[in-house]
Amino acid sequence: MRKIIYFIIEAFRGFYQAKLMTFVSIMTIAATLFLICGVFIALMNIDEVLNNAGDMPDAVVYLSDGVSGDSALWIGLVDSVRKMPGVKGVVFQSKDSAWSRFEAMYGAEMLEAVDENPFAASLDVTLYESNQTSQSVAELQDRISALSGVETVRYSREWFDYIKTVRDRFYIVSIAAGFIILLALHAIISNTIKLTIYARRDLVRNMHYVGATDLFIKMPFLLEGMLQGFIGGALCVGVMLAARVALSNISINWYFSYLPFVVVIGVFFGWLGSRLAVSKFLV
Repeated sequence: MRKIIYFIIEAFRGFYQAKLMTFVSIMTIAATLFLICGVFIALMNIDEVLNNAGDMPDAVVYLSDGVSGDSALWIGLVDSVRKMPGVKGVVFQSKDSAWSRFEAMYGAEMLEAVDENPFAASLDVTLYESNQTSQSVAELQDRISALSGVETVRYSREWFDYIKTVRDRFYIVSIAAGFIILLALHAIISNTIKLTIYARRDLVRNMHYVGATDLFIKMPFLLEGMLQGFIGGALCVGVMLAARVALSNISINWYFSYLPFVVVIGVFFGWLGSRLAVSKFLV
């Protein structure tokens, strides 16, 4: 118990002796963790959008009013589209179905001023994955557009592909930026601990002379780094909670169940930086 108290006192003494560098270390840890949290939340929300869009049709064929009211005509169109190369399935959506879908997504308030159903009947077309290419879709659009009773054909997954591209690029940039920041974080924490050790070099040398073990000498510095990481992680959690309140009007899944791990990661960063610094400095 006496040793633990000694380790804690020495750790706080290191805080006091390197105030500026300690402050920089804590802020760097907090900023790094905040960046990691931001990237994690962004990627998870993008993946959530992509997963929710996984069942959406690849193309939507809008029909003229004359066809939508005649079951024989739209059934014939369904059969014609289903026989085209690359088509996996076709589902007919009536005008009433389109109304109900819009109402479920955006609420009935937006339709209160509408006297009659403004939506067109449509065919939801899904393609085999091998045919979800720009060339295949363009050829399919030309074939469907040539059918009688078809108003327009829209490739509904174009935005889906764009989001996937943005996600992949964002992921690459985030990894590169995170690697650079982690290197900077390691350097700052290590230098802080080195300054602390240098300020107490006489004490460390005397402890060696009287036979103190390496673990006994290193433990206060390891605790100091872990304490820096803990404070930085707690600060990051506070900023995340504040950001959630400030952005409450934006529909974002914040994944707050992972916040406790932020503090754990901060403590790990602090321990790793201090451990490497101590290992190199105390020989």
